[in-house]
Amino acid sequence: MGPKKPVLPEKEDATREASSTIGSQLVTLRSDGEKRLTGKSGRIVRIRKATTSGNLYDEQLKDAEYGMYNAQKKEWEFKDTIIQLPRGGTIVNTDVGGYPLAEFEFPAYFNFFCLKKKVTLICIAELETRVRAIFTETLLGPDVDNCEPEKDHAGECDKTAHPNFREEGYYLDGMRRTLNVDTLIEFKTFDAKNEVNIEDSEGNEKIKIKLDVFSSSYRVQLIDKDVPTKDGQELAKIDDKFTYKRTADPVLETDQIKEGGAAETFPFDPPKFGMTVLGSSHGFDPSGSTTGFVIWVKGRGIMVDPPPYASIALEKLSIPPRLIEGVILTHCHADHDAGTFQKILKEKSINIYTTPTIFESFLRKYAAISGFGGSFLMNLFTFNPVQIGKPTVFNGAEIHFYYSFHTIPCIGFQVHLDGESMVYSADTNSDKAVVEKMFEDGAIGQQRRDMLINNGPLSGDHSLIFHEAGVPPIHTPMKLLCDLPENIKQKMFVVHVTPSQIPKDSKLRQANAFDTLDIDMHDRSEGGDSATITNFFQLLSSLDIFNAITLENCRDIVPLSNRKTYEKGTLISASNTPVDVLTIFTAGIAYEKDQNHMDTVVRAYKAGDYNGEIALVDNDVKSRFMIEAFSQVHITLEVPIEPLKKLLTDETTITMIKGYSELQRDSVWSAMSRNIVFNAFSNSQRKDFLENLGDVEEFNSGDSIELQSCGVFIVEATVQVLLDPSSVDEEDLSTYRGGYSRMDFIDCEATRGDFLADINIVLNDRVTYLTCETTSEKVTLRRLERTKLVNFLTRNPGLLVQLLDTRIL
Repeated sequence: MGPKKPVLPEKEDATREASSTIGSQLVTLRSDGEKRLTGKSGRIVRIRKATTSGNLYDEQLKDAEYGMYNAQKKEWEFKDTIIQLPRGGTIVNTDVGGYPLAEFEFPAYFNFFCLKKKVTLICIAELETRVRAIFTETLLGPDVDNCEPEKDHAGECDKTAHPNFREEGYYLDGMRRTLNVDTLIEFKTFDAKNEVNIEDSEGNEKIKIKLDVFSSSYRVQLIDKDVPTKDGQELAKIDDKFTYKRTADPVLETDQIKEGGAAETFPFDPPKFGMTVLGSSHGFDPSGSTTGFVIWVKGRGIMVDPPPYASIALEKLSIPPRLIEGVILTHCHADHDAGTFQKILKEKSINIYTTPTIFESFLRKYAAISGFGGSFLMNLFTFNPVQIGKPTVFNGAEIHFYYSFHTIPCIGFQVHLDGESMVYSADTNSDKAVVEKMFEDGAIGQQRRDMLINNGPLSGDHSLIFHEAGVPPIHTPMKLLCDLPENIKQKMFVVHVTPSQIPKDSKLRQANAFDTLDIDMHDRSEGGDSATITNFFQLLSSLDIFNAITLENCRDIVPLSNRKTYEKGTLISASNTPVDVLTIFTAGIAYEKDQNHMDTVVRAYKAGDYNGEIALVDNDVKSRFMIEAFSQVHITLEVPIEPLKKLLTDETTITMIKGYSELQRDSVWSAMSRNIVFNAFSNSQRKDFLENLGDVEEFNSGDSIELQSCGVFIVEATVQVLLDPSSVDEEDLSTYRGGYSRMDFIDCEATRGDFLADINIVLNDRVTYLTCETTSEKVTLRRLERTKLVNFLTRNPGLLVQLLDTRIL
């Protein structure tokens, strides 16, 4: 039986205008007459001087997307005009996985709703179609024909429970009755000459924008038409390829992280029932992270609207990613769904929980943003539909969802566990007077009215209330929350706001990013033994080698285990020493190094990683590498090997561990650390990749290596790689991002740690045109056969997206 073949997006014909990932270049025509071009992530080109000023800076994704915040000046750069390159701005040599860093949903919103002006979008015609599709979902909400109320509701819900999304939006904001995409955006498309003219306020043509096509890339030229030359003076050139290097994480630059580095150096013990805040601000805040959090139930977590770079926040907080089992998507505004899409691309296949209506809207929106079809996107994650009126069970807790009162479909929810509960309003307006008015006018039915009035976030006796506030009328007015009774305020945390928006004398609190809120379940013993055993079980069972253990198995092992602290720079374990414990890393960072190559980090250990598993199947094993604490303090949980052996009964797992042992002996693991793509893998991804590699193959100088339709990992030596595109069939020139042409020759050297794989050829089961010839006296490599490579990419969908159209890693 063949491999499970991933559903692939349609490939772009090589002769067509390529367009997949939507990004943006932004031009400001200032009132003072200065023309300025601002690129992604704050790159500024002063057009009058045609020079670049300022470096690429890093913000959390929402700010990088907007391109509106200047990190050096610490102020917003308001944009009037956005130039959209056909391919959206390809990001190369980046450590954020090749994600789109620019889009214009919120620049358009900010300009229109806050500055009361339009944004001009300059693009090719195809991208205009896609932008309109995006704003159909985010500005107006899905069409009636795309809503699925029958699938969204269950239990005792009848038709009177169904929201009337468009009509409810009109009651929130009457202006929405005449609002459409053209109200916010003026589209200017490149003409047959690939040119667009920008006019001043009097209609005079001031700047010509010319789109030049160079092989597989695009370049924009800006020409000042005031200069009396044939074509005017060239002001600037912008290529659609640039290097983005993340140098810092502004979302994490907070007092919680800075003071003593506490978040990096202490292990995280999840509460039995509670919440860890990842962000509590809104989409227009340049310095705060958008609202998102993790709900904890008996040691397992589910994320809600994860902010961009949420994975880095988890790492900083020493939260093992394996403890997170899915994502709740509340709605499809960029400050709530961008982090979800990033998480899909960043990690292994994840579970997404939302209603069918919101899910389909999410697919349509990100199909338009990415250029990939909905069927391909569905292959990247697992959809778990939730219903209004039917609780979703998560690790013993019940989650009751409801549609909030917002401009597009949006879900809030209550979580119940053992008599305690928490509620999240999501984006909403909790003004009951507006709800009653809609009901009196017949805009909503009885059950919809009762759900908003009687089962909303401010109804019921909840242990914890997370409620939004923001700019009315589409958000809850702050005054409404200020006027609430004291007993409700004591249990409430306000989100979707900046601290300055909360009146000082209101007794309201903002949820602080990186705080963990623990609901007292009244059942923890003085010493916390029950919680300790539960957390130990959750941590151990999250490891791929012990996912079948039970809570009872852990009771006898916990007393034998030790937590140890290591100062920065101290040795955790030496090389060539007997291994008698399984080391689980619970906080901080440690580096594994080969003493023969001390300048190379073989792998990094972070919270949730482990080492020493080879001793479970080999009684005489000794450590091959040394492990050293890199962070200020490193804490590990060391579990004796002997009692763990009794729990290891799965033969497949035993065979897998034996395979790791062999691979470490022939330096494959250390070779992976030299590859920029593989080096970004989690340790579990590395192990998954390595266990599928074939046996060692050796070649001599001048030998040819047949690639066929597989991948080749170079363990040692150097290989010359060649591709003559003139011999390539037209079918194999077409790509998923429009990146190849007959001008794309390849003539380069591949060396230790490189991976040769013509990914498009592999996915379509064809034979590559790459040729390889050894140039070292002795070459050692291992193959990854097509079936195993395709299955590996299917298990790691974000990597699949990243590697489309690549040939050499």
